[in-house]
Amino acid sequence: MRLLVMAIQFKGGSLQGVVSILRELVKFPEHEYHIVLSKEVKQQLQGIDFPEYMRFYDLPYRCGNRTLNLFLNRAFFNHLERTVHPDCVLCTSGPMYWKSKAPCLMGFNLPHHIYRESPYFKTITFAAQIRRFLRQTVHRLRFRREGTAFFVQTDDVNERLRKYIGCDKVYTVPNTYSVSYRNIEEFPAKLPPRQPGELRCLTISAYYPHKNLGIIRKVVDVLKSRGHENFKFVVTLPAEYYERLFGEGYRASILNVGFVPSREGPSLYQECDFMFLPTLLECFSASYAEAMVMRKPILTSDMGFAHCVCKDAAIYYNPVDANEIADKLIALANDQSLQESLVAKGTQLLTQFGTSLDRVQGILRLCENLAKSGK
Repeated sequence: MRLLVMAIQFKGGSLQGVVSILRELVKFPEHEYHIVLSKEVKQQLQGIDFPEYMRFYDLPYRCGNRTLNLFLNRAFFNHLERTVHPDCVLCTSGPMYWKSKAPCLMGFNLPHHIYRESPYFKTITFAAQIRRFLRQTVHRLRFRREGTAFFVQTDDVNERLRKYIGCDKVYTVPNTYSVSYRNIEEFPAKLPPRQPGELRCLTISAYYPHKNLGIIRKVVDVLKSRGHENFKFVVTLPAEYYERLFGEGYRASILNVGFVPSREGPSLYQECDFMFLPTLLECFSASYAEAMVMRKPILTSDMGFAHCVCKDAAIYYNPVDANEIADKLIALANDQSLQESLVAKGTQLLTQFGTSLDRVQGILRLCENLAKSGK
């Protein structure tokens, strides 16, 4: 099968996801791969040797920056498709604002469109809600036009997406942790030496408003007011977002290590105690699986998407209530048996994810079926 892969993500979980997929495709030499790379994905692949049956092309322009870029990229994609003649197109996270002639398997990773009950929508202005409604309308049309079939990461998203776009060709391919978490490499410590009694809560995330990272500042205030200054929160943000969200007064309690490549993630987990994710919207977060495989207790939002993945292997809290979050953190810190129980339950749940190799096998199987059917 000749596969055209659109690896054009630029940040967040979708970026880590496509990198994991590309690293596993190497193990399937029976196919021929033509891969379009964004600058950000290309940076993640530095130092990795790929075989000759994987050919790479640089994305000319970053999608979404300007309307003109979309037209220029479409011309590039059309030319590439005419040159390559793919049997199937794989886009790991759509839409891509381009309609291929070959059948297209498209990933869906836009929780804003299907989890309308999230408290996130109460935090944005009316004007922002209008803009999001317009964007959602465009995206729905693009998904219907571009995708032949879709793959998602949980059954809950599967059910919601079928209703959202009115398509029954939606398949669940469980996501998982990256291969980096099976072949752990050692890297120099990113954090300063640990102080006596210090507890570190790790949040590996790019900046998006729906990640709700600003709540960490309020949680720090509550913890300090109660005399609990031993909690340190570790984030992975660009410097400008870190300064905007927290400022100088929080540098001692909220440590920023900047962007962390996928292969260095396990090393950072080893320096921390808990995984902390106060997100308001997700389709799936690899952080849940990563924390389980790294044997770290999980504290996360009391939301359907989190329960769907973590079940009873996490402590849940109202993500917009700093007092409740502080209560849960203190309770977990003081209960070693609860920490051990969460880790044990998480370890048992790891079988639901399979491996990154299983995930890619499932995706390739769907691509092969589409290529055979031609539609």
